[in-house]
Amino acid sequence: MMIYPLTAAGIILAAAVYVILRRAKRALLVLTYVKIGRPPASARLKNEWTSAARLESTLNKLVRRNFKTVLPGELSKGRLPAKPVLLAFMGGYQSFYTEAWPIIKKYRAKACVFLAQEYVGAYDAWQDPYREPWQNLLTEAQIKELKQSGLVEFGALDLKARDLTLLPVSEAAFGAAENSFRLKKQLGLTAEAFAFWPAEKWNEKTAQEVLHGLENLPVLTPVSGVNPDTKTAFLKTLPANSLRARWALWKRR
Repeated sequence: MMIYPLTAAGIILAAAVYVILRRAKRALLVLTYVKIGRPPASARLKNEWTSAARLESTLNKLVRRNFKTVLPGELSKGRLPAKPVLLAFMGGYQSFYTEAWPIIKKYRAKACVFLAQEYVGAYDAWQDPYREPWQNLLTEAQIKELKQSGLVEFGALDLKARDLTLLPVSEAAFGAAENSFRLKKQLGLTAEAFAFWPAEKWNEKTAQEVLHGLENLPVLTPVSGVNPDTKTAFLKTLPANSLRARWALWKRR
């Protein structure tokens, strides 16, 4: 008399195992990083830090699982490999150059670094030093070297890395457009993408108003998740250290 319940339970278990183990559909993953290295003892925003060892472990897994890192310029052209991943480094921290760059070169990976032109060559003055010790940002010479490598493209934030979702639309639009203009005029960089970072009150309709004139760029959002591999704008992102990011990579192994 217990055969039917056991059979039903077995079917349910088998279905659950199948759902868990099956590979997910093709997608574009955007993994976001901020600071690379070991956080200061007094840092309260330790979630913004990724160790160099963890970054290398991630790149090693990407290589072994046949993922291909891509640049925003490639997204715009629609030339994506079968398993594309965009590595986005927010803020333009000097730790990208000292900690991440040697690893990226080792694996011949590609990455996009998002800059706030106002602070290039200085420090992250947008952060509260009582919560997080200030960190140095990339210098013009380092940016030039990265650009010449062919492995790094640059994206734009707000001119002062402010949260554009908390500003009036006109002020936010100026900060976004002015940053892209200054990157080109003063550093010779073409912004290949734009990122809303940070973004406390995200709204796509307002974001479209803010980006007037920059609509053709791939836009990274604070919305968490994966994207269809044909999507090139208003992209969902995954903090690289999150469990959701690891799960997404594993499902597309």
